[in-house]
Amino acid sequence: MKTKIFFYTTVLLLCTGAVSSCDLTESPKAAAGASLIFGSETGLKAYCYSFYSILPGGSDAHHLDDDIADYVAKASLGLYEQGALTADSQGGWDWTSIRNVNYFLEHNNYPEVPQDVRDNYSGIARFFRAWLYYSKLTTYGEVPWIGRLLNPGDPELTAPRDTRDVIITHMIEDCDFAYEHIKLETSKTSEACLVNKWCALLLKSRICLFEASWRKYHAGTAYVAGCSITPEALFAQAAEAAETIMKSGAFTLHTGTEYEGGRGSYRELFSSDKVPTDEVMLGVQMDASLSSPGYANYYYNVQATSKNSLTRPFVNTYLNRDGSFYSETDNQGKYKFFPDETANRDLRLNQTIRAYDYTCKNSKGEVVRMAPDFTYTLTGYQITKFTVDDVACNNYGANSNDIPVMRYAEVLLNFAEAKAELGTLTDDDWKNSIGQLRRRAGITGGDLDAKPTQVDPYLKSTYFPDINNPVILEIRRERTCELCLEGFRKNDLKRWACGRIWPNTLWTGVFIPQFEVPLDINDDGIDDVLFTQVQTTSSDPKVVVVSDADPIRFLAVPGGKFLQDVLPGRIWNDKMYLEPLSSVDITMNQNLLPNNPGY
Repeated sequence: MKTKIFFYTTVLLLCTGAVSSCDLTESPKAAAGASLIFGSETGLKAYCYSFYSILPGGSDAHHLDDDIADYVAKASLGLYEQGALTADSQGGWDWTSIRNVNYFLEHNNYPEVPQDVRDNYSGIARFFRAWLYYSKLTTYGEVPWIGRLLNPGDPELTAPRDTRDVIITHMIEDCDFAYEHIKLETSKTSEACLVNKWCALLLKSRICLFEASWRKYHAGTAYVAGCSITPEALFAQAAEAAETIMKSGAFTLHTGTEYEGGRGSYRELFSSDKVPTDEVMLGVQMDASLSSPGYANYYYNVQATSKNSLTRPFVNTYLNRDGSFYSETDNQGKYKFFPDETANRDLRLNQTIRAYDYTCKNSKGEVVRMAPDFTYTLTGYQITKFTVDDVACNNYGANSNDIPVMRYAEVLLNFAEAKAELGTLTDDDWKNSIGQLRRRAGITGGDLDAKPTQVDPYLKSTYFPDINNPVILEIRRERTCELCLEGFRKNDLKRWACGRIWPNTLWTGVFIPQFEVPLDINDDGIDDVLFTQVQTTSSDPKVVVVSDADPIRFLAVPGGKFLQDVLPGRIWNDKMYLEPLSSVDITMNQNLLPNNPGY
């Protein structure tokens, strides 16, 4: 399928400039004539393949917006994270892809092609238009809805922004049309990289859940002024769309692979050359031979400039294997060392970071235990999700493993959250959604078949002090652990009105009991790291030279220190729930004013 997509995209680029228009009115060039594209199914298919460039690619599919999530420690900050975005610093927004979709929809009317075939490809186009508008809505809020091909002089070019009600209604219409007309039923073939009808329902569920939560948790603010569609109506649509997928039987959770050495069914979703299509509804394919390689190994194991790592407060939220809440201290009140910290936990933790039992193929081809490499991790919680456990893949662009973009686990999470917010989630609903996810994660106890009744004080105090409902708290825990690093966290915090978590959560890491003593981090009998205050010219990567007085790298706690990453400048103010419209765009269209609140 990788070869086929590359072939059709090349044909399209040779035949037209449809993917190169750069504003709302520039028409694609039709060097070979529109009939070559729109007069046959082959042409329609070729054009639709151009839309797939909208999806994440090899350079970013493994981190997306989670680069600026609260649970990721990193080496540097951007303008958004410093609250420094302004109308003048913001680049102009891009409508190229939306115009490309609208051009296709307007020209997909050649009678030589049967109506159902045309509708199939129009459904794919409308799926991508909803996808694009979802990105604009979550970034800017109200934007103009452009539902047709514009030409110079059209009044829509200087129209004001449409309301959230208008935008959300049109996106739902696009998703409904796509679901009703896309012919591909499942991805349980080599075509896992193609949009199927169920993807449209999942996108609808995602959109409605975001907007419902936004309207509920931002109630009474300027962010929902003028909205008339109720949160309850949108939660209901989110739940219904997800439940329809669940009842279809088209997808299930990927299970069956026993966990060992950092790998199991969950990890297979992100490290396989071909995504498991029992769960993955839409995947991005990586293939270095087609100029579409992945970079996950290089990004997490070699690239010293980012050092993206998970943080201790987030790691603490993973449950124990028996379903109980985790405690970072033992029965004597002492902080747990890394082997104890990562043993007997929710197996998704051990399939997301290098835990005590992580194994990897070394340069000799031997599978050996590997501890976190403190050259490339700021906290000790070194990320393995999306990587391949072979150091031969650590070269730049060496990953060929495909990346899930939409998967069935999100369906279950959206269903559970929407029903919980409506107050209609039953014990059976919980069992068939969150219970399934936890079983796959190796959790054998706790609330698997019935809704939880106990509030986790750590989760509430650290992340969601305003939430007293144990069901909603546990669903938020589950969502964050299951979808970690898949690009959901930023929008989740925005829709829950929890932006304050971003600067207030400490970026602490593993517990270090001693300095000047070699430490066996993963308990395999081999010393892995030595933290020393003695200045040395040693090039040994296991020696980490530090200053004990340095408040940036360490946080003193009873019995030792936490490794810590502190980046000055992390702030939050509520205007950051939306980004500003750029001065360039406002200059071109004064009717876009006023800008978003606070800008």
